[in-house]
Amino acid sequence: MQFLNNYSNRELNIWAELALDILVSLYFFPKIFPLIIDGQLYSDALVGIIATTILIAIIYSIFVFGAINALTKKEEKDERDYIYELKSYRISNLIYQVSIFILISQIVVFNPKPLPDFTAPMIAMLLLIIILLSSTGKSLTQLFNYRKNI
Repeated sequence: MQFLNNYSNRELNIWAELALDILVSLYFFPKIFPLIIDGQLYSDALVGIIATTILIAIIYSIFVFGAINALTKKEEKDERDYIYELKSYRISNLIYQVSIFILISQIVVFNPKPLPDFTAPMIAMLLLIIILLSSTGKSLTQLFNYRKNI
């Protein structure tokens, strides 16, 4: 538990959020991509995988975030924290907007005729990947800014 003294409560929460993103990615996407390749991406196959992923995320959040907040001292936010949050939200928003622009232009502009590969569940999975990339970009930006000033 000595390593907890090297990081603030906010940094540990950001590390835990980043670890949650990686954990969800390692569990969710290897189960989804074989279904995408086989063309069997239907709601029946997705319900169990999505429910299990949500359950893993909830259990992880309860234990890890609860332990971090119980073992470390919570600090008041100052101007530096607000600036780091704004920078990270800007990067996250930029990643999200560029990814959505690329997805829409891939579907509409470059291929005006409907593609059989772009079904509704496929687009939903692509949107989930975009959201995951955006969240990861936000966490990495915050960690970079906190570590840069130490």
